[in-house]
Amino acid sequence: MAATALQILTGSGERAQAIRTTLDEAAAAVNAHYAQVLSAVITMKNANLHRNAFGFSALRDLLLSQFDFTYATAGSVAAIARLSTKFTLLTEAATTGRARIDQVAYGVRQLDKTPAMRLFALTPFREAATSPFDPEVSCATPEAMLSEYCAHATFTELRAHIDALAAQLADQEELFEHLGEQALQWIEVGEQANGLWSLSGELSPDTGRLLDKYLKTACPPPRQSEQDNDGVLMAQPNRHAEALHQLLAGYGTSPQAATRHGHTATLDLTVDIETLQGKDTGRLPLLEGRPISVAKARLLACEAGIIPSVFDYETGEAVELGRALRLPNTALRRKLELEQPEGCAWQGCDRPIAWTEAHHIAHWADGGATVAENLILLCRFHHGRIHTPGWSVEKTGPGQALIVHHEGHESAPADIEGGCGCSGLAHRRGHGPSRGRRGILPHRALPRGVGIGIGIRTADQGRCGRAHQHPRRHQSGQGQIASQVRHRGSLR
Repeated sequence: MAATALQILTGSGERAQAIRTTLDEAAAAVNAHYAQVLSAVITMKNANLHRNAFGFSALRDLLLSQFDFTYATAGSVAAIARLSTKFTLLTEAATTGRARIDQVAYGVRQLDKTPAMRLFALTPFREAATSPFDPEVSCATPEAMLSEYCAHATFTELRAHIDALAAQLADQEELFEHLGEQALQWIEVGEQANGLWSLSGELSPDTGRLLDKYLKTACPPPRQSEQDNDGVLMAQPNRHAEALHQLLAGYGTSPQAATRHGHTATLDLTVDIETLQGKDTGRLPLLEGRPISVAKARLLACEAGIIPSVFDYETGEAVELGRALRLPNTALRRKLELEQPEGCAWQGCDRPIAWTEAHHIAHWADGGATVAENLILLCRFHHGRIHTPGWSVEKTGPGQALIVHHEGHESAPADIEGGCGCSGLAHRRGHGPSRGRRGILPHRALPRGVGIGIGIRTADQGRCGRAHQHPRRHQSGQGQIASQVRHRGSLR
């Protein structure tokens, strides 16, 4: 019995060793091929063949488009090749196969973040340092030491060493006297798998103070009256993110903003008019070349930072609608702000007027005019909510709007356009002289979970004249809950 168990164990150990040998040989072969690829790409780059022969300025795009490399491999090879003339020791470690290309690519990217880091990496130590992995190897520069880490350390150890190099910059004052603090700052922006974007970096003291002052100005501390139903104030980091969006969106559409090919920092939305109107065309709108939903396109088409282009599939012509047909001009925007001075039209929202967007009650793609009678101002979040199924908007006067949710009709887009008026939740906005009018009711608090405001319309009193059954409220005898938007005074 014991002999049988030992025989089985020995057999498993032999198989594991055989698999290890196979994987080691395969890994060595793969890394050797990567080193050959990198050498070829560097030769191509130095001879400018990627431009002259292949017609690509970006090495990564060339490798992805013309060859069957993975995204990660193409990115690593391109990063090393682009910086091969600057970081020669790291490049040599990769082309000789002494270090993996992913380790070296990470190293050169980190060294290339700032002018200060580049200079520090190439500046000789006062005394040569011994490699922690081989006492026979002497490293004259931080780059040489980093190449040792790329060759022998784990990724975690490599990252920790680079972080330590960055921390040592503070002790190199004499090295950076001519560079200034700007040489130390950097920002990285990257799209994540979930569609959100990550932002990280370090700013010079002046730039950091400017950004901090802007965020504090745009996002003052929340007031106690802005607590949610659980008594918690709004998260300040979330408010900061929205403030940054408004800063970029506002400056990006300014005539004084930086331009490229005559355009400021705007996003391109391409969609045919039938699709934008909600017709079943089988086509999806494209935002910067990527497909998005029709609902998202209708929302984005209202924003100043978006240039919508209608595509005629019969003629193949792209026709830019431009801003004049869809955005209020300066005078009209000023009129809307005077009539709605306290900001977003949504109950409980404290977003300032500068952060609001003009919402077409009848969408301009459906023939809605860009006039005051067809526009209300909403913050970006609530503007997006209005563009989800189940909502309709009625403008009842200057600075006044009734926003109605169609309970039980979430899957009926026709109700949104038709505005049948049955409501599970309604928001009414009024201005100064209207506070005492019938239907513009004073704000009062309701128990948690019930909502804000008081009943305005019962289930059988919809504007369309039809009876709409809402079982929960109908059985209890309650009318529909209508949330009154808090008073916004207008300037007269």
